[in-house]
Formats: sequence, structure tokens, C-alpha cells
Amino acid sequence: MSSGRVESLGERIRAVFALDPEAIAVEAGADRSRWADLTAAAERLEQALQQGGIAPAMPVGWVASNRAGAIAAFASLVMNGRMVVPLRPRQTSASFPDELAAQKLQAVVGDIDDWADEGAIAAATRAGSLGIALVGTSSFDVRVVPELSRAGAGPHRSPMPGYVLERLTSGTTGAPKRIPVLESVLIPSLQSAEQNGARTESRALQLKTSPSFLLKPFSHAGGLFGLLLALYQARPMVLFQKFVPEEWALAVSRYRPKSASLVPAMIQMLIEARIAPELLRSLKAIRAGTAPLDPQMQVHFEEHYGIPILVDYGAAEFIGGVAGWTLADHRQFSATKRGSVGRPRPDVHLKITSQDGSIELPTGQSGILHIKCDRFGPDWFRTNDLASIDPDGFVYLQGRADDAINRGGFKILPEEVAAVLRRYPGVRDAAVVGKPDARLGQVPIAAIEMAPGTPPPPPATIEAFAREHLTAYMVPKEFRFVDTLPRTASLKINRPELKIILGL
Repeated sequence: MSSGRVESLGERIRAVFALDPEAIAVEAGADRSRWADLTAAAERLEQALQQGGIAPAMPVGWVASNRAGAIAAFASLVMNGRMVVPLRPRQTSASFPDELAAQKLQAVVGDIDDWADEGAIAAATRAGSLGIALVGTSSFDVRVVPELSRAGAGPHRSPMPGYVLERLTSGTTGAPKRIPVLESVLIPSLQSAEQNGARTESRALQLKTSPSFLLKPFSHAGGLFGLLLALYQARPMVLFQKFVPEEWALAVSRYRPKSASLVPAMIQMLIEARIAPELLRSLKAIRAGTAPLDPQMQVHFEEHYGIPILVDYGAAEFIGGVAGWTLADHRQFSATKRGSVGRPRPDVHLKITSQDGSIELPTGQSGILHIKCDRFGPDWFRTNDLASIDPDGFVYLQGRADDAINRGGFKILPEEVAAVLRRYPGVRDAAVVGKPDARLGQVPIAAIEMAPGTPPPPPATIEAFAREHLTAYMVPKEFRFVDTLPRTASLKINRPELKIILGL
């Protein structure tokens, strides 16, 4: 292919699929899919949609499971200009049938196993959805679900010209929000992300030799963006159903990538699994995001493995990165800027304001983070993140404004308290939530998960530790130990579920 700019994302992906049809595109355990296998499935899927009378402008539901067939289905929808509406699969959501019914889609594409979920077909029938199933693990058959052989009367969603997909927020504080993404925004975001690695726009498009490791769920914004970036960059994909440190390390040893992307919980799992450093020798850096990274964990990992961790930050309402560390910044500032999420991307502008947004605060003061990005237009966007920016432009997050606990007029940021509790010997992770209190309004409650094989300390002992390192009003009212902190599909702590566990 020539070095000319591809007109659309669909054309780009279609060109990638045609580069070397017999090459392996996806490795999923023992299964291998060629680019030709993905292309054949994509063509059959588009034929099924056309035969079902689904107009190209209509949004189509896509069950976002980490399977090779789901990659073929996603590529087919994008290549043919159809807007993709991700649906959380049954493995990550107890409400899969509820999503089918609520999204009002004229057509839904999923794996054959997704349609076997109890209540799925009935929910799609209520929504009036045509149902299409992909069958197979390496090459794929495309079938219309017999009970859903034609679209019903609806009502269905309206067409959304110019939009490629919806992205789902993580759902750590409530039900995930759906944010539509324009193609005019998505392509610059992919190009911006590509600038962090080898740039390909100035060279002829060709398949990469180094694969992309797809670890995060496709139903999560980071996982979906990782899939998009792999397709855009013409990278073969190694697909993981879940993160198993030993399996991941063996894949790194086999394929020898220069970089990898992990969430903090995965980094902790690598440390606990005592993965041999020689297996990770090819890695020059690890990118970490989606959740706060404990600076002590970062130091421990970097000293043991000799691999720098570059923290990234992406706000919930933006696809693609907002800020992050570079290797150059890590070499210069790693010892003095621990805890920062890095500096803004070149096309990103940041400012800190008061809670009501009326006053822009000076350098170093904490407040509400606002973002302006050329990819998303000329306006400033107010996030829900509390942050500060130091004189060198490094951003420090202090938590989310809506998580703040008001204890008798004193504001407590749960992440600050949790970060201290994680420093207690044997604590694997901790989270802090607010409990209603008749006198003070709210009081902080700590939920603590101990490392495997480590017994919980007496509450009085860890309370004494907290009092030694926290201001008195920040000390939790109660310390509760749980076997496992509940997590979202992206391994963030699920705060609504945690409150249920704690009886709040």
C-alpha cells in the first residue's frame, strides 16, 4: 500500500486485512486465526446484516468478548461503516439480557455461547433485534439465530452518522456511561497513540512482526482502544481471556515485545507470582494506567526487574491518552516525581480550578482538573478528578471529587487513606468508602485485603498505624478485612459492590 493517507478507519482496516491474508492474525491459547479467516467471517457477517434488512446507518450491538470471532465481527462493522455499540458479555456482567433489552438495537452480533445465556433471546426479542451468532474458535461460521431471524418493530435507536462506536466507562462508581466517539476524533487519537511507539504514517503500511498483547476486556475502554490500535497499526494479536502471570510471561519470552501495557493489579500479580526476570528481558518499558499505582510497588518492581514503569492517565470521557510518562522523563525525574501520572500529551492542555470552576488555581494547588484537547474540539472539559500540577508540568491525582467523604465538614479523599493502609506489612490492597453517620454526616470505613497467606492484624494495631501516618479526622472509623476486594472487568475496585459487601 502507498504512504498516502487512508480516507477512513474502515478503509485502513480493510487494507490491513489484505496485506498478507495467510499470516496469523490472532493467537488465542492453542487456536490460530489467519487474516483470511477474519476477512471471510467479516464478509459473511455483512451479508447477513444486509439480508436482514439492516441499513448501514443503523447502530449494531457487538458483544465485546475477548474472542477471535469478536475481533472479526468488530472489524466487519467498522470496515462497512456501521456504528458499533459494545455490550458487556455475560462473563463480565450479570445483566447481559438487561443490556440487550435496554439498548434498543435493530441487530446484535455475538458468539454462539452468548446467545445461550439464560434470558438473552427473550430480551433481544423484546427489543426487536435481529440476532447473529459467530461459531468457531479459529475459522468462523456466521449464523442467524433462528428465534431472531428478523428485526422486530422496535422502537430502535436512531442512526448516528459520523460515529464509529460507543465506549463504556469503567463503572467503578456506578453503571457504566456510554460515550459516542466520532471518526474525526478517533483517527487522531489513534495517530497520537502511535507517536509513542514506531511511527508508520510516513512508510508503506506493512504487518508488524511484534504482536499486540490484548489483556484488558474489550468491554473496557482501554481494552477496546488496544484492539483498535492493533488493527490500525497492522499488528497480529495475542489474545488473553484473563491475566495469568505465568502465561503472560511465557508469551513475552516467546515474542520478545519491547513494551507492554498492564494495570496496577497485574503488576502486583507479577510480583506475587515471582516471575523470573529473564522471561521479561525484552521489555524496555511497561505502561500502566486505569487505576492508581502504589509508588512503593513501582520501586519494588523496577528494582527487581530493571524495567521502568511509565504511568498513563486517560480521563473517562476521552478515548486515547491525556497524560503520561516518557522514557526520557523517567530517566530524569523517576526519583523525584513518584506518584505522578506524567505530563500532558502535546495536543492536550490542562488547568486546575476551584470546585465550582469559577477560579483557576495557581501551580501546585489541588482542585478540579479541566482538559482541552485539539482532538475533541476547542472547549474546556471539566473532569471529576481532583489533581494538582507542579512547576514542571507533572500531574498528580488525588482521587475523584464525587468520592470525597465529608466528615463533620472535613473533606477526606479515600485514595489518600487507602495509599497509607497499603503500606502496612502484608496488606495487598485497601479501599475506603463513606458510611452515613447521624452526627458527622459521614465517616470513613476501610476494607482491607491481605496478601495470600498473611493473617489480618488486630484492628487496634492497624488503627494505631493509621493514626501514626494520618491526620486524626482521616483515620477510618472501622477496619474490615475481606477475602477479596470486588473488582470491575478492568480490575479497578468496584465501589458500589464494595458498599453492598460492607452493608452500606
